[in-house]
Amino acid sequence: MIINLVATGGTIGSRLVKGELVISDAATEQIAAVIGANKIYGDFKIHSAGVEFADLNTLRLTIEKAADGADGVVVTHGTDTLAFTASYLAYAFSSTKIPIVLCAADKPLTDVDSNGFDVLNAAKGFIARGERGVYVLYKNPGEVVRIHHGARLIPAHMHENFYFSLGGSTFTPDSGLMRGMNFELETGKVLCIIPYMGMDYSAYDVKNYAAVVQVAYHSGRINTVAFNKFAANNPNVPIFLLSADKKYAANTFPKNVVQCPSITQTALYIKLLIGVKNNVKDLAAFVKKNVCGEIVE
Repeated sequence: MIINLVATGGTIGSRLVKGELVISDAATEQIAAVIGANKIYGDFKIHSAGVEFADLNTLRLTIEKAADGADGVVVTHGTDTLAFTASYLAYAFSSTKIPIVLCAADKPLTDVDSNGFDVLNAAKGFIARGERGVYVLYKNPGEVVRIHHGARLIPAHMHENFYFSLGGSTFTPDSGLMRGMNFELETGKVLCIIPYMGMDYSAYDVKNYAAVVQVAYHSGRINTVAFNKFAANNPNVPIFLLSADKKYAANTFPKNVVQCPSITQTALYIKLLIGVKNNVKDLAAFVKKNVCGEIVE
């Protein structure tokens, strides 16, 4: 079995030096030994909090090289932007024939309490199963290693080292929607708005954005009065309401509002960025079509 390693850094690829996490070649070599890596692709190294769209493009091209002739690819990554990268890769590699597995850890591998070894060993076993698609493996405190669909992973909460995902982990057959797409994303095209009590929509000037993602509260609800005023004031900007499994009546909102239940914020955001980059005319129809199972049906 040929497994290639793409090492990007993050906690799993770092050592603790004078209280600071420092990306380490020794950590990369240790990871490679655990998974039995055939080859290491370690030129792209960054702590995930600093990842930009240009870095995602570099990562995608590196994985393309690593996947050539391999039975599977392990990508080590930091936890901060893990869900964003996983969604991006799930779309970019929706037609992959091999497993591409992202692995992260809560502590460096030199820490006896790190979950990294369990994650890496599970990744090796998972690749042996021959599943196709992009996945994230992570072990929450006190639990076993979980397998997450790359585009269903929910970002971890700031105060806890837990990862959860929406629905199951099965990567569904490629719909072909992303074939031939340009994945070199650009910043400043899609705006994400997170709700809070007393929200001041006047602070958002969206006229130069191609689309807006409005996230709802955990119940799937929002302050419809304030939101509708905001949407009506921006009739030429499509606004995609991320509403969990909550569905409002069709006449609740202005015509430029598109309800998007059963998809994560990161998966919707990245999907819209890809659509905008590729000049997709009907973004509403685009986001509602499944690519690889990111929408739980």
